[in-house]
Amino acid sequence: MPRLVWNELLPKDRYLVRLARPLSFAEMGFVTQLYLPIIGVESFSLYQLLVHEVQEANGAAVESTHRSLMLMTDLSLDRLLAARERLEALGLLAVRRRENRQRDYFYEYLVKPPLTPNEFFADYVLSVMLLNKIENVRYQQLRQRYADPLGAALEQEYPVAETVTKDFYEVFQSLKPSELEVHKGSEREQFLAQMETRYPASPMQSGFEAAVHHPLGASSLRHYLPDNASPDKVFSGESVEFLYKLHHFYQLDSWGLGQELRDWTLYKPDGSLDMDVLRKRLVQRYTDDKLHRTPAAPAPGDDEWGPGRLPEPGSEAFARACRQLSPLSLLERVVGGRVSRVFLERAENLVFGDGLTVEVANALLLHTLQSMQMELPKAYMETIRDSWKAKRITTVDEAVRQILERADQRAQHAEKAKRPKRETDTAVRRGGRPILQDKLPASVEWQLSQEREPQETVKGQSIQDDPELKTMLESLRRRQRGV
Repeated sequence: MPRLVWNELLPKDRYLVRLARPLSFAEMGFVTQLYLPIIGVESFSLYQLLVHEVQEANGAAVESTHRSLMLMTDLSLDRLLAARERLEALGLLAVRRRENRQRDYFYEYLVKPPLTPNEFFADYVLSVMLLNKIENVRYQQLRQRYADPLGAALEQEYPVAETVTKDFYEVFQSLKPSELEVHKGSEREQFLAQMETRYPASPMQSGFEAAVHHPLGASSLRHYLPDNASPDKVFSGESVEFLYKLHHFYQLDSWGLGQELRDWTLYKPDGSLDMDVLRKRLVQRYTDDKLHRTPAAPAPGDDEWGPGRLPEPGSEAFARACRQLSPLSLLERVVGGRVSRVFLERAENLVFGDGLTVEVANALLLHTLQSMQMELPKAYMETIRDSWKAKRITTVDEAVRQILERADQRAQHAEKAKRPKRETDTAVRRGGRPILQDKLPASVEWQLSQEREPQETVKGQSIQDDPELKTMLESLRRRQRGV
């Protein structure tokens, strides 16, 4: 079915170009050497044109119409749109449609920098696409062109590194707080406010970093389904939630998950997805190291824990790790690399079999590793899992509270165990073994206890001192007298 381009874009539609950050001459070379074979000449020309439309000195945006782009590139509207979409697909361009209340609109084009050669070749999809386009000889030349053998050799030879960079205030020690004060209502404050209003700076970011991004989407996964799969059933509510869980657990992107969905044996006779079969397949693929995954991006505080060092329950690092990492990524951080099949199945079953939330599963894994000397015993995990499920623990904060309470109880039991036992509680032993003894009746026990107590004899007392005995004695005497 032909595409109706005029429903999406018109030549008279306005556009505005911005830069995410200034592009260097080297980065333009990266686009030429690495991206050009993939995106083609038309997309490459469009990228160059958009970059140079922005004023280099201040990054100010420039407004024009798509008709001018068609004239400059000598492309028809459909070819221009296709060239733009290829730039979007490879992360070189972001497109927004801005509209006001009068329904007037324009397109905002945010030009992004390319990946560095290291990031480009580390991405499996991009590197293989480039290899397919330029073949082995040219690919080898590019790898050699962007290689750094000396730096790699020095890192291996000198593995210990120490940061000796000076901080800002270490260098500018003479800077006084009064020099940075701008009093409210002063002439300087008015001048700064006037400059901000009259000359707003371009929103370029010096810290903007290009990133590989293959977002998971049902529209892209549909292209990977075999003929015996029904897209409507595969992408139903329950299946979509399951696919997103797999995406997060294994850190799969749209392409990596799509490669797994190609297998026709994953689907039932009615065309729906067999979730259990897909789970087993991914476990086996990970074990065989054949799963294409997206490397996890480093997060702040990653150096606080790692192999041999676990975050303490209740700490900020513990909560951050449970909330941000998938259970598999967390275990890989703990062991310092790929995990065994046993560890993988333990974590996978907590999320997909037991239905725990990701952060609670992470808390359970960290607690078990810390309590059981870096092991994951099945019985121990099932005991805590059942307890937490019965108490409806759904967040890491609730899990931490249970962990701390359990630690307090264990500490109290340990303290009681250290206390000396009474002699009556100590079992009779012979040869180091306790001897079983029959329990005596309560009456006999009472009699024996009375015998153990010292018998106190009362001295210096007579019958006259006891009123009852005195009364009985007088009554006896009266009887003898015949009274």
